[in-house]
Amino acid sequence: MFALVDEWKKSGRTLREFSKSMGLSKSCFEYWVRKKRNWQNTSPSFVEISSIVKPLEDTKTIAKEPVPELQPQIVFTFASGMCIKVYG
Repeated sequence: MFALVDEWKKSGRTLREFSKSMGLSKSCFEYWVRKKRNWQNTSPSFVEISSIVKPLEDTKTIAKEPVPELQPQIVFTFASGMCIKVYG
């Protein structure tokens, strides 16, 4: 539905005209326009996706990564080793 909202904005048509041409009620399409606007205002500012790597025996050869200034707000770690960090 977000793609339809983008298409409507580019079309230059009124919300009523566009929603009718897509077979949607005006109120239904207005809901998705509001939903997209709210989603854009609350989306995280940075998302890091990485995998957990087992450390090597010789730690002298491992390059140290810089410590990010922001601390992650949410961290998801999966059994496969993938780690998703959400910064906000």
